[in-house]
Amino acid sequence: MKWYIDKKSGKVSESKKEIQKRFDYLDWKDQKRILLVFLQSCKSDREWAYQKVYRLWDNCFLEPMKILWEQYHENVCAWSVIEHFPIEYVKENAAKLEEINGYYHICQRLAENPAYSIDRNRLQDKEYLLVMLHTHRDVSENDARDIFFRSLHKICLTEPEYLFRVSHNSRGGSFSVEDIDDLNSLLWLFHLLGLEELRESIWKWNQDVMSAIFQSEEMKELNKESISDEDYNQKRLAIGLKYLYIALDKKYKDPTDKTYIDQLFEKVSKQSVKTDVIKTQEPIPVTPSIEQREEAIAMLEQMKKKNSAIAKLVNSMGLDSGTDNTSEELPF
Repeated sequence: MKWYIDKKSGKVSESKKEIQKRFDYLDWKDQKRILLVFLQSCKSDREWAYQKVYRLWDNCFLEPMKILWEQYHENVCAWSVIEHFPIEYVKENAAKLEEINGYYHICQRLAENPAYSIDRNRLQDKEYLLVMLHTHRDVSENDARDIFFRSLHKICLTEPEYLFRVSHNSRGGSFSVEDIDDLNSLLWLFHLLGLEELRESIWKWNQDVMSAIFQSEEMKELNKESISDEDYNQKRLAIGLKYLYIALDKKYKDPTDKTYIDQLFEKVSKQSVKTDVIKTQEPIPVTPSIEQREEAIAMLEQMKKKNSAIAKLVNSMGLDSGTDNTSEELPF
């Protein structure tokens, strides 16, 4: 610490690395001392300390963090202000905190007060669900259903990418909304929010779609193709999204969707996923021709004459280098 504090020591950088490396293994008294010193240092050192302070919060950091927030308005500092400062201070600084850190985080803290009115339009769908869960508020089944199927509609109009878990599925299996990570996480949030009846209705709807996908001509044709797993899963994804889109209620669709869906399916059906293919050599013939055997024998005889060690080795192996060897293969 002495080297780090003494900026003329010439060992500030070296000591900083050592302190940061050992920090998590020190006792709390030493950790607090280090953090208070780092908070008075340059921006990169402050930001390192901000993250530690956020995780290891203690009221001894309240005043120095307040001074730093009001002086610099730094994003990582805002984490602790929103999470750990008195609620009245957060309210007073809400506009600046939102400007630096976004509405979602400030809303999550302020909404702990049941009287706080959440501005739904300033939150993304998943953020809204998380705020409602964090603040123990109820989400209506209709709102949650709309969120799920709006999300599915958006995914159906997105060019398939490997953001899905279909690559882990076995060939011949159908496709499900649970194979799409974003939708699967929504279903888990519904469970945490106590929306089990909605989850059950979505599951039944999904079962019907899975059956349609499995029995579709596209899947039957795909299962006949001899293609790589990457190509197979990419095409299955396109088929799955097409049938999920078809099954959507019309209130979640737009008249311009169908042309895009058809074009997207056609594109993915024809494309191949680039994979590194290791080319194997054709096997070398193991049976030499008569001419090759005679040439090899002649070379071996010359080598024996020139080098007695080779002659001794050949003789010890019981190799007959005579010219009348057309009925037997040489061992090389």
